[in-house]
Amino acid sequence: MIKNILVDRNALYAIREWASQFGLRLGDGREIGDDCLGRALERLFEMDRATLQTKIVLSVIKAFNVKTDQIHNDTTSVTVSGRYDNQDRAAVQLKRGHSKDHRPDLKQLIYSLCVSHDGAVPVHFKSFDGNRTDDTIHWEIWNDLKTLLQTPDFKYVGDSKLCVSQTLRQIDSAHGKFVAMVPKTRSEVKDFTDALDLGDVRWNRILRIRSTRSRKEFDTFDCALGPYYLEEGFLLYWYRSTQKKRRDIEDRKERINRAWDRLGNMDLKRLRGPKTEKAIRTRIDAILKKYKVQGWLEVDIKIDTHEELKAITRGKPTAETRYRRIIKSTPRLYIKRNAEAIARSQLMDGIFPLTTNTKDGALETLKTYKYQPNIEKRHAKLKSTLDVAPIWLKKNTRIEALMFVEYLAQMTTALIERQLRQQMKINKVELLTTLPEGRPSQTPTFEQILRLFEGSQRHELVDNQKIVQSFNPELMPVQSQILNLLGVSEAHYSCSI
Repeated sequence: MIKNILVDRNALYAIREWASQFGLRLGDGREIGDDCLGRALERLFEMDRATLQTKIVLSVIKAFNVKTDQIHNDTTSVTVSGRYDNQDRAAVQLKRGHSKDHRPDLKQLIYSLCVSHDGAVPVHFKSFDGNRTDDTIHWEIWNDLKTLLQTPDFKYVGDSKLCVSQTLRQIDSAHGKFVAMVPKTRSEVKDFTDALDLGDVRWNRILRIRSTRSRKEFDTFDCALGPYYLEEGFLLYWYRSTQKKRRDIEDRKERINRAWDRLGNMDLKRLRGPKTEKAIRTRIDAILKKYKVQGWLEVDIKIDTHEELKAITRGKPTAETRYRRIIKSTPRLYIKRNAEAIARSQLMDGIFPLTTNTKDGALETLKTYKYQPNIEKRHAKLKSTLDVAPIWLKKNTRIEALMFVEYLAQMTTALIERQLRQQMKINKVELLTTLPEGRPSQTPTFEQILRLFEGSQRHELVDNQKIVQSFNPELMPVQSQILNLLGVSEAHYSCSI
């Protein structure tokens, strides 16, 4: 199943046909079918997967010498299609929640992943119910990592959902270390914005690096001269990035323009449902919330009234026709920008806060957190390269077991990438032509390697069920180079092994 996920993910009923291309069979020689795979998933669910995961991860850490002094955590949602009414209570519950796939209409599960700072190798995984919020899982995950690594002496890095007072205190009291983004809802953010407005903040340049989005540009980072502290007493660093400032300005402008266009094009006369001022206000608030421009745009509803005369009787009007007066109301929207609110938001353009209980300085704390996007790339590969969805399973027990298999596939891709890039540095290989059209890459990915080898086939000429001759694939120079860097013998692509 791991091989199938890595190479060409199929539903269980399609794995038999896929496996026949590679001569894959069960240990007793029988073909691989969906029934046996389904039963295997049920057995995997029933066994002690926590112990199995621990043994696998510790073996990987030892075999590949993976450093675990810094662990990053993030979650994503995996959506499923179907009702799933009768779920096994012992398994993860598929429920509607905050969908990171932007599908609130579908049920989901929460997929939590932890990766090492060394190569973004997955070292911990756990599935949670679909309506579980991120701020409630960090203490549980941290304890699992502490048990796995047999020490609390590692940096635990997370996003703003980690910055919960109780969680930070618990990790700190257990002698753990953390680095977390501070959410915008904290009072410290408002206080710092007020200080910016008064001009009481001074900055110090701490880093200048080449931008990852454009090699011709640089991203500079400043840190506010402090010290600053959270309400809980933990150290707080305020950073300002030139590239983030540009993105914040463009993002705010785009969201305001899109919300303005949506509101301006809203035909109040043809709206479905009631057209009362309350109903219209509800629709307006939904648009403002969707584009996250509450406070930046102000929308007033004006009701224009006018009189109309309508004949009481039918037919062509005459001098004796009687009329009745009707008062009609026509709602109109008046949209304007809140210049004061926008100006206050502009004060925080490019600025973000990090909190930590380590003894690291501002620069080291920033470098620690800047590795966080690598775990987001692991989630992206889970949904693209590994095609975690759609899920063609009816039982939530099998789905939970399948997520464990997906995790092992994630680990495999990460180890391949890490091993290849490490060997490139050791052998002083700066580029590999792994991109389409023979273009070079400094950081080859699993997808690129898979694409290079997917057409490699060996053919056999058979006469009377006897192999007369084998035709081995001719490997390209870049394929041989990759196999050599990964320590894989080319004999695997011949009939001699």
